[in-house]
Amino acid sequence: MAGKIRFLALIFVAIALCACSIWRGSKDTQADNEVYTPKPVVSSPYKVKVAQVYNDTHKVHEVDVVGLLWDDMEESLKKRGMLWDEKTQGEPYVLEGHVLYFKEGDMAERCVPYLGDSVLAVRVELSQGGQHLATIQSKRRISFGRGMFTRRAWNKVFREVSEDVVDQAVRKFQ
Repeated sequence: MAGKIRFLALIFVAIALCACSIWRGSKDTQADNEVYTPKPVVSSPYKVKVAQVYNDTHKVHEVDVVGLLWDDMEESLKKRGMLWDEKTQGEPYVLEGHVLYFKEGDMAERCVPYLGDSVLAVRVELSQGGQHLATIQSKRRISFGRGMFTRRAWNKVFREVSEDVVDQAVRKFQ
């Protein structure tokens, strides 16, 4: 009896593994043996550019805090079709970022509460044509219990803050 149960369990596992690996096709288009995946076109009537990012922590970090915040804000704007370029007509909205607090943290120390946290706090000024429209603040922390085993958590913190800043900016437009 035990042999039959083991045999049925083995058959069940084999069927489950085969069912999970069934190829369902791809939405990619193939031309000349090159795979092309079309990206969805996202466009927005609001065009925004990142004018400047400042390190207001007055510390020199091992991580390029200015470059990371700048690049991640531009990437977040690009995903929403809001990134301004030279070809765009009209005056863009302008984001000016200030890194207020940054702590890189450490994955090994994050196993102990409050010890290896990765923290980023920023303030971003939104303006158009020299007129101040809004001040946006965002703070993110990766700590014990939330992303405890995340490698390069400081990079994730910058991405999350940039997404939050752009989300808040979009709400200011409406």
